[in-house]
Amino acid sequence: MKLFTLKLFFFLLLNNFFAFSQDQECIIYFKDGTSLEGYGMLKIVNILDPKEKIKFRLTKEEKGDFWDFEDISKITFIGFEMTKTFEYIKTSKYEYPKLLEILVDGEVKLYRSPETITYRLYFDNNDLSKNPFPKTSEKIIQNNYLKRDKEEIATCIDCYPLKSWAKQVSEYFSDCETLVYDLKKHKYTFAELEDAIIFYNDFCSE
Repeated sequence: MKLFTLKLFFFLLLNNFFAFSQDQECIIYFKDGTSLEGYGMLKIVNILDPKEKIKFRLTKEEKGDFWDFEDISKITFIGFEMTKTFEYIKTSKYEYPKLLEILVDGEVKLYRSPETITYRLYFDNNDLSKNPFPKTSEKIIQNNYLKRDKEEIATCIDCYPLKSWAKQVSEYFSDCETLVYDLKKHKYTFAELEDAIIFYNDFCSE
């Protein structure tokens, strides 16, 4: 299907839709080692400001303030059946740190980015006579990262379509022959990625 866009290739990161876009009970951790309990959400205040923000307030009655990586190291959301922690992590030397969820903790941590929905507006020139209005398509993006504490920048394992996630993980864990062998033999599926990282931390880390 042939498409034209009239330069209307809007890649709209509308709301940068995070899973925690509503007030949740939480604990924010400051870089100086202190912490506060209250209510928070993950949010981008202004699309022109690329710093990912945390909105925090001590009580639901307060208006709240916005914080970013310059003062905050991480935030833990506390729910009825789950606890999720997001940490500010650099994924590129050219970008500000991002809020990534910690899936596996240990010598090597596994992080996952919150879901971001990218909307694209386009015109279908085969349907213009019947429908002159633009159509929309959406793409959900969610990436996974590995990082040791001593590393400044996290390694993305599924950002590159020409290299499989298993290949990326094998290269990252090249010092663990057993895990590399199991990955090559497809012992782990992508759904079992956390198990592979836990195996490394339990049996291959110092």
